[in-house]
Amino acid sequence: MNIVFVCTGNTCRSPMAEAIFREKTQEFSGYCTVMSCGLAASVGSPPSDNAVKVMREIGIDISSHRSNPMSMYIIDRADYIICLSESHLNALKPYAESKLILLGGGISDPFAGSEDTYRECRDEISDGIDKLLASDVFFKAGTVDEADADEIAKMEKSIFSDPWSRDSVIAQIKKDYNVSFVGRFLGKPVAYVFADMICGEIYVGKVAVDEKMRKHGYARQLIRLLIEFAKENSCSLITLEVRDSNNAAINLYKKFGFESLGKRKGFYSKPAEDAFIMTLYLK
Repeated sequence: MNIVFVCTGNTCRSPMAEAIFREKTQEFSGYCTVMSCGLAASVGSPPSDNAVKVMREIGIDISSHRSNPMSMYIIDRADYIICLSESHLNALKPYAESKLILLGGGISDPFAGSEDTYRECRDEISDGIDKLLASDVFFKAGTVDEADADEIAKMEKSIFSDPWSRDSVIAQIKKDYNVSFVGRFLGKPVAYVFADMICGEIYVGKVAVDEKMRKHGYARQLIRLLIEFAKENSCSLITLEVRDSNNAAINLYKKFGFESLGKRKGFYSKPAEDAFIMTLYLK
């Protein structure tokens, strides 16, 4: 997949967007290419000083970037062209309407602004890219199949102190009462939920997201998919356990209406920890 970020001069917004996108998707560099250009860019201009400064604050160096003008060659090769403002999108509509995406609600041009202006622009770009990565442009959720087992087993080893083996993953998938969903980024599994449906009740055993792909809302999408499945199948409840220190997960479940019904003492090991019992009643 070829991704192109476009702004006006290719010295502020689009170079920052290109670099932030690379940073957030570095594990998938073999699955896509990313570049940036400008609709009114000259060839070879360096990025603005303030853009370089604020990017260095988050550990990204864009000082070697040089501006590149948009061309029909770039348009033809692109799978998606991410526009930094609505004016860029409108200008490109006659040439590539089906490929165009507006980042966020559009990103204001910080050109000639203060460091704070550039900092706000950088953070706005980062938030927009997070939303883009969680969209179905790159991330697609569906049912788990055996072809996903190897990647899921790898994630298990990197995330959990007591990981499931590949055989355990396949055994879960083959259960008659299995209810499991996987989220794939550019076709590669990066998130999953494993659950069992027994007598109209769903018991969640695993919810996991690749450590390098968190904060994009992937767990939220899978939980939403699980809830939709439960409603379609007239289930009465969904229940799960969560480590009492896992505040991010607890807050996520609460947003979906899960209630904390008590604790299981010493439920987890490696490290030893209590578990909150959280349940969503659907009837």
